Amino acid sequence: MHTLQPDWILTPEGLRSDWAITVQSGTIVDVGPAERHREIHERAHGLLLVPGFVNAHSHAFQRAFRGHVQWKRTPEDDFWSWRQTMYSMANSLPPEGIFAVSRLAFLEMLEAGITEVGEFHYVHHQPDGTPYSNPNELAHQVIAAAVDVGIRICLLRVAYARSGFKQAPNPLQKRFINRTPEDVLQAVTLLREQNFGPLVRIGLAPHSVRAVPEHWLNVFAGFDGPIHMHVSEQPAENEQCESEYGLSPTALLAEKGLLHSLFTAVHMTHPKQGDAALFAQSGAQVCVCPTTELDLGDGFLPTSVKQSAKLCVGTDSHSQIDIMMECRALELHARALEGSRNVLAPVAEPNGLALRLLEAGTTSGRHALGGVGRGLEAGAPADITGIQLRKTGAMGVPPLQALVFVSNPDWVTDVWVHGERVVRQGLHSRRTQVIEAALPWLHRQQ
Repeated sequence: MHTLQPDWILTPEGLRSDWAITVQSGTIVDVGPAERHREIHERAHGLLLVPGFVNAHSHAFQRAFRGHVQWKRTPEDDFWSWRQTMYSMANSLPPEGIFAVSRLAFLEMLEAGITEVGEFHYVHHQPDGTPYSNPNELAHQVIAAAVDVGIRICLLRVAYARSGFKQAPNPLQKRFINRTPEDVLQAVTLLREQNFGPLVRIGLAPHSVRAVPEHWLNVFAGFDGPIHMHVSEQPAENEQCESEYGLSPTALLAEKGLLHSLFTAVHMTHPKQGDAALFAQSGAQVCVCPTTELDLGDGFLPTSVKQSAKLCVGTDSHSQIDIMMECRALELHARALEGSRNVLAPVAEPNGLALRLLEAGTTSGRHALGGVGRGLEAGAPADITGIQLRKTGAMGVPPLQALVFVSNPDWVTDVWVHGERVVRQGLHSRRTQVIEAALPWLHRQQ
Protein backbone atom coordinates (compact mmCIF):
# COMPACT_ATOMS: atom_id res chain seq x y z
CA MET A 1 0.00 0.00 0.00
CA HIS A 2 1.30 3.45 -0.91
CA THR A 3 -0.23 6.84 -0.13
CA LEU A 4 0.77 9.93 -2.09
CA GLN A 5 -0.23 13.53 -1.41
CA PRO A 6 0.29 15.80 -4.43
CA ASP A 7 -0.76 19.43 -4.61
CA TRP A 8 -3.83 18.61 -6.73
CA ILE A 9 -5.88 15.54 -7.65
CA LEU A 10 -8.47 15.59 -10.42
CA THR A 11 -11.42 13.50 -9.21
CA PRO A 12 -14.73 12.79 -10.95
CA GLU A 13 -16.21 15.53 -8.77
CA GLY A 14 -13.56 18.09 -9.75
CA LEU A 15 -10.11 19.35 -8.82
CA ARG A 16 -9.09 18.86 -5.17
CA SER A 17 -6.14 20.12 -3.14
CA ASP A 18 -4.98 18.85 0.29
CA TRP A 19 -6.13 15.40 -0.73
CA ALA A 20 -4.21 12.12 -0.94
CA ILE A 21 -4.54 8.92 -2.93
CA THR A 22 -3.83 5.38 -1.75
CA VAL A 23 -2.99 2.53 -4.12
CA GLN A 24 -2.82 -1.18 -3.34
CA SER A 25 -2.53 -4.24 -5.61
CA GLY A 26 -3.10 -2.27 -8.81
CA THR A 27 -6.23 -0.51 -7.57
CA ILE A 28 -7.03 2.87 -6.05
CA VAL A 29 -8.38 2.08 -2.57
CA ASP A 30 -8.95 5.61 -1.30
CA VAL A 31 -9.02 9.19 -2.59
CA GLY A 32 -9.91 11.92 -0.15
CA PRO A 33 -8.79 14.58 2.31
CA ALA A 34 -5.22 13.99 3.45
CA GLU A 35 -6.12 13.96 7.15
CA ARG A 36 -8.24 10.83 6.81
CA HIS A 37 -5.35 8.75 5.46
CA ARG A 38 -3.42 6.88 8.14
CA GLU A 39 0.00 7.72 6.81
CA ILE A 40 1.35 9.83 3.95
CA HIS A 41 4.25 7.94 2.41
CA GLU A 42 5.14 10.59 -0.16
CA ARG A 43 4.52 14.31 -0.50
CA ALA A 44 4.87 15.65 -4.07
CA HIS A 45 4.97 19.43 -4.32
CA GLY A 46 3.81 20.98 -7.59
CA LEU A 47 2.34 17.69 -8.81
CA LEU A 48 -1.09 17.37 -10.41
CA LEU A 49 -2.50 13.84 -10.61
CA VAL A 50 -5.02 13.06 -13.36
CA PRO A 51 -6.42 9.83 -14.82
CA GLY A 52 -3.85 8.20 -17.08
CA PHE A 53 -3.85 9.54 -20.63
CA VAL A 54 -5.34 7.12 -23.19
CA ASN A 55 -4.16 6.85 -26.78
CA ALA A 56 -7.22 5.30 -28.41
CA HIS A 57 -5.73 4.84 -31.90
CA SER A 58 -2.18 3.71 -32.65
CA HIS A 59 -0.28 1.96 -35.42
CA ALA A 60 2.89 1.33 -33.40
CA PHE A 61 5.01 0.05 -36.29
CA GLN A 62 4.60 3.40 -38.09
CA ARG A 63 6.87 4.96 -35.47
CA ALA A 64 9.70 3.46 -37.58
CA PHE A 65 9.40 6.08 -40.33
CA ARG A 66 8.74 9.26 -38.39
CA GLY A 67 10.52 12.10 -40.18
CA HIS A 68 11.10 10.11 -43.37
CA VAL A 69 7.99 11.28 -45.22
CA GLN A 70 8.43 15.04 -44.88
CA TRP A 71 9.49 15.62 -48.46
CA LYS A 72 7.61 15.52 -51.78
CA ARG A 73 8.11 12.23 -53.59
CA THR A 74 5.58 12.87 -56.38
CA PRO A 75 3.87 15.99 -57.79
CA GLU A 76 0.64 14.74 -56.17
CA ASP A 77 1.89 13.95 -52.66
CA ASP A 78 -1.17 13.05 -50.59
CA PHE A 79 -2.58 10.38 -48.28
CA TRP A 80 -2.51 7.76 -51.02
CA SER A 81 1.15 8.30 -51.96
CA TRP A 82 2.07 8.37 -48.25
CA ARG A 83 0.28 5.04 -47.91
CA GLN A 84 2.55 3.40 -50.50
CA THR A 85 5.61 4.48 -48.51
CA MET A 86 4.04 3.12 -45.36
CA TYR A 87 3.34 -0.24 -47.01
CA SER A 88 6.95 -0.58 -48.13
CA MET A 89 8.16 0.08 -44.61
CA ALA A 90 5.66 -2.37 -43.09
CA ASN A 91 6.92 -5.10 -45.38
CA SER A 92 10.51 -4.58 -44.22
CA LEU A 93 9.89 -5.46 -40.56
CA PRO A 94 10.25 -9.08 -39.37
CA PRO A 95 8.73 -10.12 -36.03
CA GLU A 96 11.72 -8.90 -34.03
CA GLY A 97 11.51 -5.54 -35.82
CA ILE A 98 7.79 -5.25 -35.08
CA PHE A 99 8.57 -5.95 -31.42
CA ALA A 100 11.44 -3.47 -31.19
CA VAL A 101 9.68 -0.57 -32.92
CA SER A 102 6.40 -1.17 -31.07
CA ARG A 103 8.22 -1.25 -27.75
CA LEU A 104 9.90 2.07 -28.56
CA ALA A 105 6.54 3.65 -29.42
CA PHE A 106 4.99 2.34 -26.22
CA LEU A 107 7.89 3.56 -24.10
CA GLU A 108 7.58 7.02 -25.66
CA MET A 109 3.86 6.96 -24.86
CA LEU A 110 4.52 6.12 -21.21
CA GLU A 111 7.03 8.94 -20.88
CA ALA A 112 4.37 11.23 -22.36
CA GLY A 113 1.87 10.18 -19.67
CA ILE A 114 -0.09 7.61 -21.71
CA THR A 115 -1.10 4.62 -19.59
CA GLU A 116 -3.26 2.77 -22.16
CA VAL A 117 -3.13 2.34 -25.91
CA GLY A 118 -5.61 1.05 -28.47
CA GLU A 119 -3.35 -0.71 -30.98
CA PHE A 120 -5.07 -0.97 -34.38
CA HIS A 121 -3.03 -3.98 -35.49
CA TYR A 122 -3.15 -5.00 -39.15
CA VAL A 123 0.27 -6.48 -40.03
CA HIS A 124 -0.48 -10.20 -39.65
CA HIS A 125 1.49 -12.35 -42.10
CA GLN A 126 4.88 -12.80 -43.70
CA PRO A 127 5.68 -10.32 -46.53
CA ASP A 128 4.51 -12.80 -49.20
CA GLY A 129 1.17 -13.23 -47.43
CA THR A 130 1.95 -16.64 -45.94
CA PRO A 131 0.71 -16.97 -42.36
CA TYR A 132 3.29 -17.61 -39.67
CA SER A 133 3.20 -21.02 -37.97
CA ASN A 134 1.47 -19.14 -35.17
CA PRO A 135 -1.12 -17.09 -37.11
CA ASN A 136 -1.12 -14.52 -34.30
CA GLU A 137 2.68 -14.23 -34.20
CA LEU A 138 2.82 -10.49 -34.85
CA ALA A 139 -0.06 -9.75 -32.49
CA HIS A 140 1.89 -11.60 -29.81
CA GLN A 141 4.96 -9.50 -30.59
CA VAL A 142 3.02 -6.26 -30.18
CA ILE A 143 1.39 -7.42 -26.96
CA ALA A 144 4.75 -8.59 -25.60
CA ALA A 145 6.23 -5.18 -26.41
CA ALA A 146 3.48 -3.44 -24.43
CA VAL A 147 3.72 -5.76 -21.44
CA ASP A 148 7.51 -5.51 -21.43
CA VAL A 149 7.47 -1.75 -20.81
CA GLY A 150 4.29 -1.80 -18.70
CA ILE A 151 1.64 -0.02 -20.75
CA ARG A 152 -1.97 -1.22 -20.77
CA ILE A 153 -3.03 -2.31 -24.27
CA CYS A 154 -6.26 -3.09 -26.06
CA LEU A 155 -5.10 -4.94 -29.16
CA LEU A 156 -7.69 -4.26 -31.87
CA ARG A 157 -7.21 -7.13 -34.28
CA VAL A 158 -7.83 -5.76 -37.77
CA ALA A 159 -9.89 -7.48 -40.47
CA TYR A 160 -8.65 -6.70 -43.99
CA ALA A 161 -10.22 -8.37 -47.04
CA ARG A 162 -9.40 -6.31 -50.13
CA SER A 163 -7.66 -3.25 -51.54
CA GLY A 164 -10.94 -1.46 -52.19
CA PHE A 165 -14.18 -1.56 -54.10
CA LYS A 166 -13.53 -2.79 -57.67
CA GLN A 167 -9.77 -2.49 -57.09
CA ALA A 168 -7.16 -5.06 -58.02
CA PRO A 169 -5.26 -6.60 -55.08
CA ASN A 170 -2.32 -4.47 -53.99
CA PRO A 171 0.76 -6.71 -53.67
CA LEU A 172 2.07 -4.46 -50.88
CA GLN A 173 -0.94 -5.40 -48.74
CA LYS A 174 -0.29 -9.15 -48.62
CA ARG A 175 0.69 -8.98 -44.95
CA PHE A 176 -2.73 -7.54 -44.05
CA ILE A 177 -5.21 -9.70 -46.00
CA ASN A 178 -7.42 -12.34 -44.35
CA ARG A 179 -9.26 -15.07 -46.26
CA THR A 180 -12.60 -14.98 -44.44
CA PRO A 181 -14.31 -13.10 -41.59
CA GLU A 182 -14.43 -16.39 -39.70
CA ASP A 183 -10.62 -16.52 -39.83
CA VAL A 184 -10.53 -13.08 -38.22
CA LEU A 185 -12.92 -14.04 -35.43
CA GLN A 186 -10.94 -17.23 -34.82
CA ALA A 187 -7.77 -15.17 -34.43
CA VAL A 188 -9.56 -12.87 -31.98
CA THR A 189 -10.89 -15.87 -30.02
CA LEU A 190 -7.42 -17.38 -29.73
CA LEU A 191 -6.02 -14.08 -28.48
CA ARG A 192 -8.81 -13.76 -25.93
CA GLU A 193 -8.07 -17.25 -24.63
CA GLN A 194 -4.44 -16.39 -23.94
CA ASN A 195 -3.48 -15.37 -20.41
CA PHE A 196 -1.55 -12.20 -21.19
CA GLY A 197 -2.16 -10.73 -17.74
CA PRO A 198 -4.10 -7.72 -16.41
CA LEU A 199 -2.67 -5.19 -18.87
CA VAL A 200 -4.14 -6.78 -22.01
CA ARG A 201 -7.58 -6.59 -23.61
CA ILE A 202 -8.61 -7.75 -27.11
CA GLY A 203 -11.00 -6.05 -29.54
CA LEU A 204 -11.99 -6.20 -33.21
CA ALA A 205 -11.22 -3.70 -35.96
CA PRO A 206 -12.81 -4.06 -39.42
CA HIS A 207 -10.32 -1.80 -41.18
CA SER A 208 -12.72 0.34 -43.27
CA VAL A 209 -15.61 -0.04 -45.69
CA ARG A 210 -13.12 0.04 -48.56
CA ALA A 211 -11.18 -2.91 -47.06
CA VAL A 212 -14.07 -4.96 -45.63
CA PRO A 213 -17.07 -5.91 -47.81
CA GLU A 214 -20.70 -6.06 -46.77
CA HIS A 215 -20.94 -9.75 -45.89
CA TRP A 216 -17.95 -9.41 -43.53
CA LEU A 217 -19.75 -6.60 -41.71
CA ASN A 218 -22.76 -8.88 -41.28
CA VAL A 219 -20.55 -11.48 -39.56
CA PHE A 220 -18.93 -8.89 -37.26
CA ALA A 221 -22.19 -7.23 -36.17
CA GLY A 222 -22.62 -9.49 -33.13
CA PHE A 223 -19.12 -9.08 -31.71
CA ASP A 224 -19.27 -8.56 -27.93
CA GLY A 225 -16.31 -6.26 -27.35
CA PRO A 226 -14.78 -2.98 -28.51
CA ILE A 227 -15.07 -2.47 -32.28
CA HIS A 228 -12.99 0.23 -33.98
CA MET A 229 -13.00 1.16 -37.65
CA HIS A 230 -11.60 3.85 -39.93
CA VAL A 231 -14.65 5.79 -41.14
CA SER A 232 -14.86 8.55 -43.77
CA GLU A 233 -11.17 9.32 -43.53
CA GLN A 234 -10.97 10.39 -47.18
CA PRO A 235 -13.53 11.72 -49.71
CA ALA A 236 -12.58 8.83 -52.02
CA GLU A 237 -13.69 6.37 -49.34
CA ASN A 238 -17.13 8.00 -49.20
CA GLU A 239 -17.39 7.96 -53.00
CA GLN A 240 -16.49 4.26 -53.20
CA CYS A 241 -18.96 3.36 -50.46
CA GLU A 242 -21.78 5.29 -52.11
CA SER A 243 -20.97 3.65 -55.47
CA GLU A 244 -21.06 0.18 -53.91
CA TYR A 245 -23.96 0.52 -51.46
CA GLY A 246 -25.71 3.82 -52.13
CA LEU A 247 -24.99 4.83 -48.54
CA SER A 248 -22.37 6.76 -46.62
CA PRO A 249 -19.99 4.62 -44.53
CA THR A 250 -21.78 5.69 -41.33
CA ALA A 251 -25.23 4.90 -42.74
CA LEU A 252 -23.98 1.50 -43.90
CA LEU A 253 -22.61 0.70 -40.44
CA ALA A 254 -25.88 1.77 -38.84
CA GLU A 255 -27.83 -0.46 -41.24
CA LYS A 256 -25.60 -3.41 -40.31
CA GLY A 257 -26.09 -2.89 -36.58
CA LEU A 258 -22.50 -1.91 -35.90
CA LEU A 259 -23.16 1.61 -34.69
CA HIS A 260 -23.58 1.21 -30.91
CA SER A 261 -21.93 2.13 -27.61
CA LEU A 262 -19.02 -0.29 -28.12
CA PHE A 263 -18.22 1.13 -31.57
CA THR A 264 -15.57 3.79 -32.23
CA ALA A 265 -15.17 5.46 -35.62
CA VAL A 266 -11.65 6.67 -36.24
CA HIS A 267 -11.16 10.02 -38.04
CA MET A 268 -14.63 10.86 -39.48
CA THR A 269 -12.84 13.71 -41.23
CA HIS A 270 -15.36 13.82 -44.08
CA PRO A 271 -18.78 12.83 -42.70
CA LYS A 272 -21.82 12.99 -44.92
CA GLN A 273 -25.10 14.74 -44.16
CA GLY A 274 -26.96 12.94 -41.38
CA ASP A 275 -23.89 11.12 -40.03
CA ALA A 276 -23.54 13.32 -36.95
CA ALA A 277 -27.12 12.56 -35.92
CA LEU A 278 -26.52 8.82 -36.28
CA PHE A 279 -23.58 9.03 -33.90
CA ALA A 280 -25.49 11.12 -31.38
CA GLN A 281 -28.37 8.63 -31.41
CA SER A 282 -26.25 5.47 -31.17
CA GLY A 283 -23.83 6.37 -28.38
CA ALA A 284 -20.90 5.43 -30.59
CA GLN A 285 -17.67 7.38 -30.19
CA VAL A 286 -15.39 9.18 -32.63
CA CYS A 287 -11.63 8.93 -32.20
CA VAL A 288 -9.94 12.02 -33.61
CA CYS A 289 -6.20 12.04 -34.44
CA PRO A 290 -5.50 15.71 -35.20
CA THR A 291 -1.71 15.63 -35.56
CA THR A 292 -1.86 12.72 -38.01
CA GLU A 293 -4.82 14.20 -39.87
CA LEU A 294 -2.84 17.41 -40.30
CA ASP A 295 0.32 15.53 -41.24
CA LEU A 296 -1.53 13.59 -43.96
CA GLY A 297 -3.56 16.55 -45.19
CA ASP A 298 -6.80 14.74 -44.32
CA GLY A 299 -8.69 17.80 -43.07
CA PHE A 300 -10.60 18.59 -39.88
CA LEU A 301 -13.44 16.82 -38.13
CA PRO A 302 -16.40 19.19 -38.62
CA THR A 303 -17.52 21.14 -35.58
CA SER A 304 -21.04 19.70 -35.77
CA VAL A 305 -19.68 16.21 -35.07
CA LYS A 306 -17.43 17.45 -32.27
CA GLN A 307 -20.41 19.08 -30.60
CA SER A 308 -22.73 16.07 -30.82
CA ALA A 309 -20.57 12.93 -30.59
CA LYS A 310 -18.54 11.43 -27.78
CA LEU A 311 -14.87 12.09 -28.52
CA CYS A 312 -11.57 10.41 -27.74
CA VAL A 313 -8.15 10.95 -29.30
CA GLY A 314 -5.21 9.00 -30.74
CA THR A 315 -1.73 9.60 -32.09
CA ASP A 316 -2.24 7.21 -35.05
CA SER A 317 0.95 7.33 -37.17
CA HIS A 318 3.00 8.94 -34.35
CA SER A 319 4.31 11.98 -36.15
CA GLN A 320 4.15 13.22 -32.55
CA ILE A 321 3.13 11.57 -29.29
CA ASP A 322 1.46 14.22 -27.15
CA ILE A 323 -2.09 13.56 -25.95
CA MET A 324 -2.68 17.08 -24.65
CA MET A 325 -1.74 18.45 -28.07
CA GLU A 326 -4.36 16.15 -29.62
CA CYS A 327 -6.95 17.29 -27.06
CA ARG A 328 -6.37 21.02 -27.44
CA ALA A 329 -6.42 20.62 -31.24
CA LEU A 330 -10.07 19.53 -30.98
CA GLU A 331 -10.89 23.05 -29.84
CA LEU A 332 -8.28 25.02 -31.76
CA HIS A 333 -9.23 23.47 -35.10
CA ALA A 334 -12.90 24.23 -34.35
CA ARG A 335 -11.94 27.87 -33.70
CA ALA A 336 -10.16 28.05 -37.06
CA LEU A 337 -13.14 26.53 -38.85
CA GLU A 338 -15.79 28.65 -37.11
CA GLY A 339 -13.92 31.93 -36.75
CA SER A 340 -14.89 32.00 -33.09
CA ARG A 341 -13.42 31.24 -29.66
CA ASN A 342 -14.29 28.60 -27.03
CA VAL A 343 -16.42 26.71 -29.55
CA LEU A 344 -16.73 23.50 -27.50
CA ALA A 345 -16.93 25.24 -24.12
CA PRO A 346 -19.99 25.23 -21.86
CA VAL A 347 -21.11 28.70 -20.82
CA ALA A 348 -19.92 30.24 -17.53
CA GLU A 349 -17.79 27.29 -16.42
CA PRO A 350 -14.13 28.40 -16.08
CA ASN A 351 -12.80 24.82 -16.19
CA GLY A 352 -15.56 23.43 -18.42
CA LEU A 353 -13.62 23.44 -21.68
CA ALA A 354 -10.43 22.08 -20.09
CA LEU A 355 -12.39 19.26 -18.46
CA ARG A 356 -14.19 18.35 -21.67
CA LEU A 357 -10.97 18.19 -23.65
CA LEU A 358 -9.17 16.30 -20.88
CA GLU A 359 -12.00 13.77 -20.80
CA ALA A 360 -11.35 13.02 -24.48
CA GLY A 361 -7.76 12.16 -23.61
CA THR A 362 -8.53 10.08 -20.53
CA THR A 363 -11.81 8.44 -19.50
CA SER A 364 -13.51 8.61 -22.92
CA GLY A 365 -10.56 6.83 -24.47
CA ARG A 366 -10.66 4.22 -21.75
CA HIS A 367 -14.36 3.56 -22.38
CA ALA A 368 -13.68 3.27 -26.13
CA LEU A 369 -11.18 0.51 -25.35
CA GLY A 370 -13.61 -1.44 -23.18
CA GLY A 371 -12.59 -0.04 -19.81
CA VAL A 372 -14.85 1.30 -17.08
CA GLY A 373 -14.74 3.94 -14.38
CA ARG A 374 -14.96 7.68 -14.02
CA GLY A 375 -11.31 8.39 -13.26
CA LEU A 376 -9.41 8.66 -9.99
CA GLU A 377 -11.82 7.15 -7.48
CA ALA A 378 -11.82 4.23 -5.08
CA GLY A 379 -12.11 0.90 -6.91
CA ALA A 380 -10.69 2.18 -10.20
CA PRO A 381 -7.53 0.78 -11.78
CA ALA A 382 -4.49 2.71 -10.57
CA ASP A 383 -3.59 4.20 -13.97
CA ILE A 384 -2.38 7.68 -13.03
CA THR A 385 -0.42 10.44 -14.73
CA GLY A 386 1.51 13.01 -12.72
CA ILE A 387 2.14 16.46 -14.20
CA GLN A 388 4.69 18.83 -12.63
CA LEU A 389 3.29 22.36 -12.60
CA ARG A 390 6.40 24.02 -11.19
CA LYS A 391 7.25 24.92 -14.75
CA THR A 392 7.91 28.40 -16.05
CA GLY A 393 5.05 28.07 -18.53
CA ALA A 394 2.63 27.18 -15.72
CA MET A 395 3.32 30.18 -13.54
CA GLY A 396 0.11 32.14 -12.94
CA VAL A 397 -2.00 29.64 -14.91
CA PRO A 398 -4.82 27.65 -13.21
CA PRO A 399 -3.78 23.97 -12.94
CA LEU A 400 -6.21 22.45 -15.45
CA GLN A 401 -5.70 25.29 -17.93
CA ALA A 402 -1.94 24.79 -17.66
CA LEU A 403 -2.26 21.05 -18.30
CA VAL A 404 -4.64 21.20 -21.27
CA PHE A 405 -3.55 24.39 -23.01
CA VAL A 406 0.14 24.84 -22.15
CA SER A 407 1.82 21.57 -21.16
CA ASN A 408 3.95 19.21 -23.22
CA PRO A 409 5.26 15.70 -22.47
CA ASP A 410 8.28 17.12 -20.64
CA TRP A 411 5.90 18.13 -17.85
CA VAL A 412 5.08 14.46 -17.18
CA THR A 413 7.18 13.28 -14.25
CA ASP A 414 5.44 10.19 -12.87
CA VAL A 415 3.26 7.51 -14.42
CA TRP A 416 1.56 4.56 -12.72
CA VAL A 417 -0.01 1.66 -14.65
CA HIS A 418 -1.97 -0.92 -12.66
CA GLY A 419 -0.40 0.57 -9.56
CA GLU A 420 3.19 0.20 -10.75
CA ARG A 421 5.26 3.36 -11.12
CA VAL A 422 6.75 2.87 -14.58
CA VAL A 423 8.02 6.43 -15.08
CA ARG A 424 9.95 8.42 -12.47
CA GLN A 425 11.27 11.94 -12.93
CA GLY A 426 10.09 11.78 -16.54
CA LEU A 427 12.08 8.68 -17.51
CA HIS A 428 11.31 5.00 -17.92
CA SER A 429 13.84 2.77 -16.18
CA ARG A 430 14.52 0.72 -19.33
CA ARG A 431 14.60 3.51 -21.88
CA THR A 432 18.26 3.02 -22.90
CA GLN A 433 17.83 -0.68 -23.61
CA VAL A 434 14.58 -0.14 -25.53
CA ILE A 435 16.02 2.66 -27.67
CA GLU A 436 19.20 0.77 -28.51
CA ALA A 437 17.22 -2.32 -29.56
CA ALA A 438 14.98 -0.23 -31.85
CA LEU A 439 17.68 1.85 -33.56
CA PRO A 440 18.65 -0.72 -36.25
CA TRP A 441 15.04 -0.88 -37.43
CA LEU A 442 14.65 2.89 -37.49
CA HIS A 443 17.87 3.34 -39.42
CA ARG A 444 16.53 1.17 -42.24
CA GLN A 445 14.38 4.13 -43.24
CA GLN A 446 17.25 6.58 -43.65
